[in-house]
Amino acid sequence: MLNLGGGVQRQQKTAETDSDKRMNWTRLRDGDLSVKKFKKMKEGDPSAWGKASTNVHTTAEQALAFVWFYCSNLRMKEHQKKDGNLLRKMYKPVTTDTATVPSAQLHTQHIVVQKSMPTPFYPRETSMKYVWSETNNNNEERFKTLIVAFEPAEIKHISERRGRRRITKKLAKVNSDFSVHPSNTYEGEEEQSLGVTQVETKGVWVITPLAQNLCRITFVANIVDKGKIPTSLVNANIGRALDPVVFLKAFYERTGLVVDAEVSE
Repeated sequence: MLNLGGGVQRQQKTAETDSDKRMNWTRLRDGDLSVKKFKKMKEGDPSAWGKASTNVHTTAEQALAFVWFYCSNLRMKEHQKKDGNLLRKMYKPVTTDTATVPSAQLHTQHIVVQKSMPTPFYPRETSMKYVWSETNNNNEERFKTLIVAFEPAEIKHISERRGRRRITKKLAKVNSDFSVHPSNTYEGEEEQSLGVTQVETKGVWVITPLAQNLCRITFVANIVDKGKIPTSLVNANIGRALDPVVFLKAFYERTGLVVDAEVSE
């Protein structure tokens, strides 16, 4: 459970005891053994879980920045490469509680992202509220664990909703040479409703420092597709949701000898 003040509230729930409702993690095999990926799902259940973990050759703070800046130039280019001109945008939080505005601005953001799908399925759209926080391990400053949690964002928290939900007829002809913000390209032209299917996503990034320039990343996400897609696409979407961990690791990858020397210090 998240709060607008930038904290991550712990909410305990009774563990599921019915053996018929338990699901085990299954390892995903996609050729990249440097990142351990897992899935957990039940046949016929629209809710699916994905998990990825790996060591990243950078500080916990740098890893947090990579995750937090969802719309950085680097990640926008990667989005455009995979999903063309579909929307990916960050919105500032909206709150009337003046006491929480400063921390909300620093620790909270709202993300809207659209992902392409194979024909004949509509693109998938996810609206998320992101919050980050930190915890001290053993009361030592250098061992602070950083946490980024996210959950479905409420419509009332997202500005420019109407402008985001409508797009011109020319969208189908858009290619990768255009901006990833279609509303900037076709402003003032005839609009039509954009067909998208909603996906609810919630989860957490846990970033634990291991050495000066080495940290452990654990990412867990729950994905609920509101449309109807075959199991093969559900599996593909789980793997796709875990790709940011692979991208993060590759971006900061260094030689093993350098990292070993840092760990041994």
